[in-house]
Amino acid sequence: MKHHILLRILIFILLVFMLPNANANSSLKEIQEKGVLIVCMDVRNLPYSNADPELPGLNVEIAHLLAAELEVELELHWLNTLRDSLLADMLHGHCHCVIGVPIEERAMSESVQLGKRIDFSKPYYGTGYVLVKRKSNKKSPKSLKEIKSELIGTEAGSIASDVLQQMGYKRRVYRSQTAVLDALQKGQIAYGCIWSNAGWLIEKGSRIQQSEKTDTVYPDLEIVKGYVPEPRLRWNVSIAFTKDTPKLRTREFQDVVNTIIEQKWSEKELKELSEKYYLPYFAPFQEEEEK
Repeated sequence: MKHHILLRILIFILLVFMLPNANANSSLKEIQEKGVLIVCMDVRNLPYSNADPELPGLNVEIAHLLAAELEVELELHWLNTLRDSLLADMLHGHCHCVIGVPIEERAMSESVQLGKRIDFSKPYYGTGYVLVKRKSNKKSPKSLKEIKSELIGTEAGSIASDVLQQMGYKRRVYRSQTAVLDALQKGQIAYGCIWSNAGWLIEKGSRIQQSEKTDTVYPDLEIVKGYVPEPRLRWNVSIAFTKDTPKLRTREFQDVVNTIIEQKWSEKELKELSEKYYLPYFAPFQEEEEK
C-alpha cells in the first residue's frame, strides 16, 4: 500500500515539473491581471542581451519598452543559448514571447523544426550582413557590385559565405567574425562581410565584454556607411509567440503587440537604441523579393 502511495506522489511530482509554466502560457488578460510580462532572454549575448543591468543589451531594452506599454512588470527568463533554445523554452511555457527573432529560416536554424508552432509580430527593424573596411580606405560602396573585384572576408559556414560564393565574388573564409576583423586590420582583405554586430565587435571585441573596458579593439576599422545589405543578406526582426490554439490564446496578445510596434515605437527611438550598442539601424524592409 505504501508503495502505491509513494508511486502516486512520484507521478504527481513528475507531472508538475513536466507541465508548462501556467504563468507564462497566459492570455493578454491574464498577463495584465498578474501584472507581469515574462520574456525568454539569452543571459550573455551582447550587444543584444546581458544579465548585467548596467549593460542590458538591445533586446532587453526593447523588452522593457514593451512591458511599459503594456503597463506591467518585466520578468526575464534567462537562458544560455549555447546550450538551450529561446524558442523551445517559450514553447515549453516558460515565457510569453521572445524578442529579436529574424523572420527568416536561413537566419534561425531551429525555425525549420519549430516554425509551425511559432507566430511573429510585425517587424520593428531590419538587420543582416554589413560591410566593414579600414578607415584609411576612402571608398564607401553602396552595394557589393561596386567591389566585385575586391577580396572580401567572411565567416566560414555563414549565410554571407554561401551568398558571396554563389554570386561569384572573390571570397576568403575565416573561422570567426573576429578572425575576419583581424585579417582586415592586417590588410589581408579589402572588406569584411559579417553580421550586423560588427560595430560592437570593433568597439568591444566580444559578446561578453563588460562596460568597464572602453578602448576600441579595432581602432582602424569601421562599418561602411550608407551600405544596405542586399536582399539575400538581410531580413526583418520581430517578436515571436507560440501559435494561438484552443488551449492557448495568444492572438489577442499578438494583436496588441503589433499595435504597439506600429503606433508607439518610433524609428528615432529604435535607431537611438541600436546605435547605443553600435548596431546599424535599418527600417523594416518592405519589398517581397525572391531570396
